Amino acid sequence: MINFIKISDFPKYFTCPYCPRNGKTSLQVIKNGVHCQKCQRKFLIRNHILEFVINKELDSETKRELKGNSYPLTKKNIEHYANKDKWSAYYNHFVNQKFEYLLKFLDSIHMGGIISLGSGHGFELKEILKRKKFNLVFSSDLAYAATSIVPVTLKDYNVDLGLFTSDLNHTPVIPNNDMPILIYEALHHTGDIHFTVEELLKRKFKNILFVEPTTNFLIKILAKFNLAQRVEYSGLKPDFLDIDILKKLSKKYNYNLKIRTLWDIPEDYFRVICKRDSLLQTILLKFIDIFSQVGNVFQFGSFAVVSLEQSKY
Repeated sequence: MINFIKISDFPKYFTCPYCPRNGKTSLQVIKNGVHCQKCQRKFLIRNHILEFVINKELDSETKRELKGNSYPLTKKNIEHYANKDKWSAYYNHFVNQKFEYLLKFLDSIHMGGIISLGSGHGFELKEILKRKKFNLVFSSDLAYAATSIVPVTLKDYNVDLGLFTSDLNHTPVIPNNDMPILIYEALHHTGDIHFTVEELLKRKFKNILFVEPTTNFLIKILAKFNLAQRVEYSGLKPDFLDIDILKKLSKKYNYNLKIRTLWDIPEDYFRVICKRDSLLQTILLKFIDIFSQVGNVFQFGSFAVVSLEQSKY
């Protein structure tokens, strides 16, 4: 059973995303939300969702991303997105690999809960809760519609749930050593993935974990033929993670960095050469897995699972 976190508790974890931060909240609870005591902006709560996204504050690319992720909350849409883990066995094959790495990173962290940014419908939270129990969960996405589906996605789990909308480039989260930041396949939707990562590192969160598509010489070649880094449904061309740049950023901001890579081939490409659940699919998946294991040694893959932890020294 889901218990929604009271609005009176939100200032413990959040501050105004548009004002300078000092590690303390500038938010004060009002009747229907919170307001910032510095800039006087009001952030309203609707259906248990605190809305930190102000449309006029978004840049053009973020507005386009928001528009592409806004849709009617029909029963069909809600059921479709809340059950993303049932889409296909092929899709789940690579999902399971990503979460195997991610859970190993999470198991090494002392955590009282988790804050998932760019969370969409809460798919990644559902996958984690299948494997690891904790009581406190915050879920945020740019789009109100996506965030509205999270309670349906997590309906089978006993958690205290806080919901809010936010822009990844203006996160309202106050650093909390017991609450790691998780971002699952959302950073590449920003205009500049490395800028967004750097802004998070500047905030001095103790633990930041994310899963993102990566770029390398092979991906760059494929992109020239529109076989990788394709323009997405929102009209945005994704910005993939460069591991070398990430290493420089982690060193600059004194973070310990752990990376696991794998190859994840888009299913629409795969279907060109083999049918769903065929023997050929089984054989090719084993080949891809072997290629991923070898590539992981050299941090060479199409996806990276990343753990950043503030260094004690």
